[in-house]
Amino acid sequence: MYQTFRQRKQLCVSPIWERSRYIVEKRIARKVTPDEDGMMLGKFLRFCMSLSKKEISRSKFLENGICVNGERKKVTAVLKAEDIVEVRLGAGEDTSPQLRSSEKELNILYEDGDVIVLNKPAGLSVHPAGRKSWEGDTLANRLAFYLRNKGEDSIIRIFGRLDKDTSGVVLAAKSRAAAGRLEGQRENGILKKTYLAVCQGVPPEKEGEICALLAPVPEDRRRMRVSEDGKSAKTHYQVLKTWEDSREPEDEGVCGGQGRSRRRSRYSLVRLRLETGRMHQIRVHMAYIGCPLLGDPLYGKGLHWDTGRTEEPKETGLIGRTALHAAELAFFQPFTGKELRISAPVPKDIARILEFVVE
Repeated sequence: MYQTFRQRKQLCVSPIWERSRYIVEKRIARKVTPDEDGMMLGKFLRFCMSLSKKEISRSKFLENGICVNGERKKVTAVLKAEDIVEVRLGAGEDTSPQLRSSEKELNILYEDGDVIVLNKPAGLSVHPAGRKSWEGDTLANRLAFYLRNKGEDSIIRIFGRLDKDTSGVVLAAKSRAAAGRLEGQRENGILKKTYLAVCQGVPPEKEGEICALLAPVPEDRRRMRVSEDGKSAKTHYQVLKTWEDSREPEDEGVCGGQGRSRRRSRYSLVRLRLETGRMHQIRVHMAYIGCPLLGDPLYGKGLHWDTGRTEEPKETGLIGRTALHAAELAFFQPFTGKELRISAPVPKDIARILEFVVE
């Protein structure tokens, strides 16, 4: 029986470093265990060494890219117990456009020689966009300045783009080798991110999953919709708190107490986890079940918590953005196998909303 990743991670990934200013390359080695005897090399690379399909494909074309006991092998080779599998993970030169450094603040939650985890504030884009985008202020620009200031000419790859309005954890790899390993974790469902959202309305169940196909809106491809012609998308949710807006009066009716009464608006704090990573997936799925995110201008009512007005809230208001926060990231260090669980504190604007919770 094949071992779980938690068991495999302790066995042995031994990195061999080769560094220059523009090249970052690693070789990783792994011994085949008795439980893995008879496994095909390609499957071993994917599920026992957590390599992505792209990374395996790239290594196949490198000189001595994939070897078993020192001999180059095809991915169709059958392995035996005690075989040593060695893979060369080439990096190559960074041919991406040059990011102009931004000296503004960078909130670092975790860093080692291979990865860095950041806490992105709401209102900051992750990547540049537009004709002169490489000169702007984005999370990528700030990270470029930070690494260059440390003397690191790293090839940056950011995993899991967050919308501009969304705050929270963002993971970046410092080399192609690290990026390939993390991509393998993402493909195998090992790399996981948990979100917190404030919703207008309460989901039908305390816990559940939303399975609804998503596709771009034909007339506006910046937006998504639920469609039978879309791609698969699954969102898991758990309701943590529900409350009513205590500032709203609860009408007793009209005409001497007769007529329809108006109930206070209901809200919920929801924890969410994605099995797929479609654009705007959480926002569209929650709106689909009648619980749009508070402040969402595309898929919700676009209302802010302070007064219910659609314009920007005043300084006394509580939130003026889509109430979504990437709260936690769980993954394994790409070369040591150490389990990492990184959390980003709840931002002040969402925390202020929760002060109004009525148990």
